[in-house]
Amino acid sequence: MERKSDIRAEIDNARLMTKLSVIGGIITVVVLLVPVLIFGVIKPELIGSDVFALGVIPYSLAVVFAFAAMIYGMLSTAAAQEAEEKQLLEKRNDTHALNVEEDVRFTAGRSFENYKKYTPYVLSILGAVLVAGLLVAFSRYWDGRLEKPVVADTVYGPVASAVFAALSLFAGAFFVGQSRQPAFRWLRAFGAWLLAGFVIMFLSMIVTVFASSGGRLDAVVARVIFVILAILGAEFIVSFVIEFYRPRTMREMRPIFESKLLSLFTEPGGVMRNIALALDYQFGFKVSGTWIYSFLERSFFPVVLFWALIFWAFTMIHEVGPSQVGIKERLGKVVSEEPLAPGIYWTLPYPFGEVKRFSCTEIYQVVIGELHADGEEAAEEVADDGHGHSRPQKKSSGEKPTPVVLWTAAHGSDANNFIVAVDPGVRGAAGEAGAEENEDRNAASIAFIRMMIPIDYRIRNVMDYAYRNADPVATLTRIGQQAATEYLASTSIMDIMSSGRGTAQAALKERIQKLADEHHIGIEIVKVMILDSHPPVEKVAPAFQDVIGAMEEREATVLKAQGYSARTIPEAEAQAARIRSEAKAYEYRTTTIAEAEAGRFNTQLSTYRIMPRMFRLKAYLDLLENDCRDIRKFIIASGLDNEVYQLNFETKQQLDLIDVDASALGGN
Repeated sequence: MERKSDIRAEIDNARLMTKLSVIGGIITVVVLLVPVLIFGVIKPELIGSDVFALGVIPYSLAVVFAFAAMIYGMLSTAAAQEAEEKQLLEKRNDTHALNVEEDVRFTAGRSFENYKKYTPYVLSILGAVLVAGLLVAFSRYWDGRLEKPVVADTVYGPVASAVFAALSLFAGAFFVGQSRQPAFRWLRAFGAWLLAGFVIMFLSMIVTVFASSGGRLDAVVARVIFVILAILGAEFIVSFVIEFYRPRTMREMRPIFESKLLSLFTEPGGVMRNIALALDYQFGFKVSGTWIYSFLERSFFPVVLFWALIFWAFTMIHEVGPSQVGIKERLGKVVSEEPLAPGIYWTLPYPFGEVKRFSCTEIYQVVIGELHADGEEAAEEVADDGHGHSRPQKKSSGEKPTPVVLWTAAHGSDANNFIVAVDPGVRGAAGEAGAEENEDRNAASIAFIRMMIPIDYRIRNVMDYAYRNADPVATLTRIGQQAATEYLASTSIMDIMSSGRGTAQAALKERIQKLADEHHIGIEIVKVMILDSHPPVEKVAPAFQDVIGAMEEREATVLKAQGYSARTIPEAEAQAARIRSEAKAYEYRTTTIAEAEAGRFNTQLSTYRIMPRMFRLKAYLDLLENDCRDIRKFIIASGLDNEVYQLNFETKQQLDLIDVDASALGGN
């Protein structure tokens, strides 16, 4: 009789579990999952909270575990009814029916055992896949969204979050409490994820109440929940792997798809019991019966809670460091616009109070264009500082030198091209290198150029920098892009790549500073540089390189011709001067000689007229003396036929009788 009543109790419990799982699943889908999916993801304008949208994940898992518990209850009911039928057959001693129909009629028990054996593994893998898929979908959803919806002055977000939090709390607490009975154990995972949904909805209520902070608190809390959900998803895989190495016992402790991390909050006493059993097993005696363990069991969670409160209280203390200024906030609003000097300050605990710190002496940098460090960093990527602002990059002083990269070789991407003008002198050639010429020769040609424009700045007005713009760094980047686009459109490509770079940097600095002041960013532009300016690499750069090569060859030819001209013209001028000098000398010499000859002739004529005979003799003797100096001369006397005298006048020109050879005068 007692055994029959036990079977009837099992049937009743199994049917009740089926009903509870069906009711809980319907409530989760209709009341919780569908509204959260619609207002959190599909149409987020009404709520405008990423934390609220993340509630889709725990409610989706709760639906899965509710469905698994419903099947468990149905199979458990069938197995209990089958056991009751077997009991009736045994009571009638119908052994023949038992032996014949055992494998045909009584299969519910085996199905139930197989379900309990294999379904936890399937649910673990399914839970991990579901969490991973939803987290990836949320990450892509956040990255692809142009702007974050922010609730301005509406009560829909806090009210909806509060309603869903209350429903999740009551339902989760009920199912977790019901699961303490062994027959309803499979409802514990369902209730635990409902309580997880309660935590998310409660945090959503808080962040939507403080929506005046511009969505910054919502962004921080959403990222924290994102990481926690990722850890809970990884726990499914870890539990799945550990299950293969766990020693088997007669009494299974818990299904592997139950989260041990969630049980820290949904079932703290169960965690302590698991620790006690582990200690008893390791030490070989009942450690859990000692007074030390009893004291720890009573005081562990209060102590943990106490320390958590202490750590939370430490968020009230804030330090403004040297060379920094601070802005104190309370409930998302600025307490005083007067910046805080370096020192220690007290606020309400996070997230109700905060001190934002800024440095007005450090030089920060944003980059317009592309960074090609190993070809892996594009344009300008800055991280969120947790307050809705992008954290500016500090200018590094110890960076390694950038390797030389030819702009004809592929590096980075061509996503940041600027339009520049083309010089009229190179318009035809540059047209082959990316310029688009108009048929009208008077129309201006354009070309594309890639460059990297680092902008160094420092904070000048903290209030404008922190509150006048949602993201001052992004605003400065867009301002820089606007100023660069406007200026470069009126600048020659050859100037910006060569001698006009310094002028362009000064003009861009002035323009960017003017636009920054108009937008009240609260910054001072320190320096603007133009680096890595070259045509786009794909197809354009090689052709442009050919154009530049042709221009350089033309310049070399012109310089060679100029050198030849500079060398030839002076030589010709020198030769002409020499010829003129020689001609003048010849003229002078000829004229002077002619005049001298004429004067000499006149003198000779006068002399001749006075003494003609003597003049002829003198001329004859001058001829012999001067013109016939090198010719041997013989004087033959007309009256001395037989006497010949040879006189050598080369040695001595005057004849003396003493020098005459007497023997030679002796005759025959």
